[in-house]
Amino acid sequence: MTTFRQLHGPAVRVIRERTGIRHGVFAIQCQITPGYLSNIEKGLRQPSPAVAKLIADNLGVDLDAITYLVEAAA
Repeated sequence: MTTFRQLHGPAVRVIRERTGIRHGVFAIQCQITPGYLSNIEKGLRQPSPAVAKLIADNLGVDLDAITYLVEAAA
Protein backbone atom coordinates (compact mmCIF):
# COMPACT_ATOMS: atom_id res chain seq x y z
CA MET A 1 0.00 0.00 0.00
CA THR A 2 1.04 3.54 -0.70
CA THR A 3 0.65 6.32 1.85
CA PHE A 4 0.31 10.03 1.21
CA ARG A 5 -0.27 13.14 3.31
CA GLN A 6 -3.74 14.64 3.48
CA LEU A 7 -4.19 18.19 4.79
CA HIS A 8 -6.67 18.56 7.65
CA GLY A 9 -8.39 21.81 6.64
CA PRO A 10 -10.31 22.46 9.87
CA ALA A 11 -7.02 22.27 11.79
CA VAL A 12 -5.59 24.94 9.49
CA ARG A 13 -8.56 27.20 10.23
CA VAL A 14 -8.36 26.70 14.00
CA ILE A 15 -4.62 27.38 14.15
CA ARG A 16 -4.95 30.40 11.84
CA GLU A 17 -7.75 31.87 13.96
CA ARG A 18 -5.93 31.21 17.24
CA THR A 19 -2.84 32.98 15.96
CA GLY A 20 -4.98 35.96 14.92
CA ILE A 21 -4.09 35.85 11.23
CA ARG A 22 -6.92 37.20 9.10
CA HIS A 23 -8.21 34.99 6.30
CA GLY A 24 -7.34 37.31 3.40
CA VAL A 25 -3.91 38.15 4.76
CA PHE A 26 -3.11 34.49 5.28
CA ALA A 27 -4.17 33.61 1.73
CA ILE A 28 -1.78 36.25 0.38
CA GLN A 29 1.03 34.94 2.60
CA CYS A 30 0.44 31.45 1.19
CA GLN A 31 0.25 32.74 -2.40
CA ILE A 32 -3.29 31.42 -2.92
CA THR A 33 -6.69 33.05 -3.33
CA PRO A 34 -9.01 33.56 -0.36
CA GLY A 35 -11.59 31.32 -2.07
CA TYR A 36 -9.09 28.50 -2.44
CA LEU A 37 -8.09 28.90 1.22
CA SER A 38 -11.76 28.69 2.21
CA ASN A 39 -12.12 25.44 0.29
CA ILE A 40 -8.97 24.05 1.93
CA GLU A 41 -10.17 24.99 5.42
CA LYS A 42 -13.57 23.40 4.74
CA GLY A 43 -11.89 20.20 3.56
CA LEU A 44 -13.25 20.57 0.02
CA ARG A 45 -9.84 20.90 -1.68
CA GLN A 46 -6.38 19.47 -1.10
CA PRO A 47 -3.41 21.72 -1.84
CA SER A 48 -0.25 20.61 -3.55
CA PRO A 49 2.57 19.50 -1.25
CA ALA A 50 4.33 22.84 -1.89
CA VAL A 51 1.27 24.85 -0.85
CA ALA A 52 0.72 22.62 2.20
CA LYS A 53 4.31 23.37 3.23
CA LEU A 54 3.72 27.12 2.74
CA ILE A 55 0.60 26.89 4.91
CA ALA A 56 2.48 25.11 7.69
CA ASP A 57 5.41 27.52 7.49
CA ASN A 58 3.13 30.57 7.62
CA LEU A 59 1.28 29.12 10.60
CA GLY A 60 4.59 28.45 12.33
CA VAL A 61 3.86 24.75 12.76
CA ASP A 62 5.34 21.52 11.51
CA LEU A 63 3.59 19.91 8.53
CA ASP A 64 2.62 17.01 10.82
CA ALA A 65 0.40 19.39 12.84
CA ILE A 66 -1.96 19.96 9.90
CA THR A 67 -1.72 16.70 7.96
CA TYR A 68 -2.36 13.01 8.44
CA LEU A 69 -1.32 9.92 6.53
CA VAL A 70 -3.76 8.11 4.29
CA GLU A 71 -3.22 4.65 2.86
CA ALA A 72 -4.19 4.23 -0.77
CA ALA A 73 -4.61 0.94 -2.54
CA ALA A 74 -1.91 0.38 -5.12
